[in-house]
Amino acid sequence: MRGAEEAPFAPAFYPFQNGVKFGSLEKGVRAVKKLGYAGIGSVYPRDVAGLLAACEGEGLKVFSVYVGGKVSADGFEYGREVAEAIDHLKGTGALVELYVQRGRNPNDEQAVAFVREIAGLAKDAGLKVVLYPHVNFHIERVDHAARIAKAAGMENVGVAFNLCHFLKVQSGDDLAATLREAKPWLWSVSICGADADGKDWGTLIRPLDEGTFDQAGLLGMLRGMDYRGAVGLQCFNIKIDAKENLSRSMEAWEKLISR
Repeated sequence: MRGAEEAPFAPAFYPFQNGVKFGSLEKGVRAVKKLGYAGIGSVYPRDVAGLLAACEGEGLKVFSVYVGGKVSADGFEYGREVAEAIDHLKGTGALVELYVQRGRNPNDEQAVAFVREIAGLAKDAGLKVVLYPHVNFHIERVDHAARIAKAAGMENVGVAFNLCHFLKVQSGDDLAATLREAKPWLWSVSICGADADGKDWGTLIRPLDEGTFDQAGLLGMLRGMDYRGAVGLQCFNIKIDAKENLSRSMEAWEKLISR
């Protein structure tokens, strides 16, 4: 019997936009709602306005937008779509998922300056920024993201944990230590079916009911550290039909959470 002090661990669950392929934004939002998801995240900047309107009409949430820029030895650069997306999301509580690519001879000093600039724009819009580790980018590991977030020294800068990118660059044995280190800044988590020893995206990004990685173990760690954020479903390059993937993944999620 669950103790009275133990509230159920049931984060909001949403698919990344890269898995919502139903012909139009409106059809995608309706499908996501019908399948029981709480909204859509990791939205492309060009689709923010349309998805905000479609989600509002269905009582769903846009959880995050995926934007970024590039840092070099002598500066940083990013497109105007970053500021435009942040402006559209003002007051919504969505997260700004910020990736940091490598320019020529990138360094952390410029990465911190870039993060501070974007975080300033987000602060004016009442939003938070999470640094999104990505393979072969300047920030590709969670611990590096945490160091940059700490160095930025802004209250609205945190870190995202992305299972597929974590497994691509680190051993699963590092998981508990990685999450502990990131805990003060961990505001976003994404999962997907994956093989614990996977080497490519075909084995590291799968429907949630596939793969050898211990999903229940990860969720148990998040619960143990009192993680309060939502959980996203990474769907990049999954080959099966979108409805099948999202249906199977929701069924797998419900089984995991029921444990």
